[in-house]
Amino acid sequence: MSKETQTEKVKNNQTVALDTSRLSSPHVGPIGFLLTAVYLILLSIVLVVAMVKCWALSISDEGRLLFIVVLAGALGGQVRSLRSFAWYVGNKELKRSWLTQYILTPFVGAILAIISYFIIRGAFCPANSSVQQINVYGFAGLASLVGIASEPISLKLKQVANTLFTKPIQGKDSKPQE
Repeated sequence: MSKETQTEKVKNNQTVALDTSRLSSPHVGPIGFLLTAVYLILLSIVLVVAMVKCWALSISDEGRLLFIVVLAGALGGQVRSLRSFAWYVGNKELKRSWLTQYILTPFVGAILAIISYFIIRGAFCPANSSVQQINVYGFAGLASLVGIASEPISLKLKQVANTLFTKPIQGKDSKPQE
């Protein structure tokens, strides 16, 4: 066994090697699988229904567009979660440590979508342009892509920020994503 997969325990003056490789991220059991699947399916239904109903809301056009961007980003993140979940379940490799990722990815997609919307709208659309002059479907599609590709998008936004601003000093326990 390697150092990473074993620890030593002393019991009655005898050293015993323990395999801890499976303790750090055990596979999800049937109940965890079922609960995660139900959550993902229900959230998908809620997001799709909200997206459809959003077009008929009687709020300002600008508010409706922002709401559509947020929902589309969440929907993109949900697509990513569903695809990943199906793949890992199908390969019998679903691990408990990934369940938080499945829960949070739609929310990350929504947040990144609104940030991307602000950047693109601010940089490429004239300040006096109205929502009637903007392609809502284009922004909804872009927001969905941002939700699906949240990891590369956030890394690219970090690179842009590091180029524009002073790069922060790495913390002692930092583990950067690459």
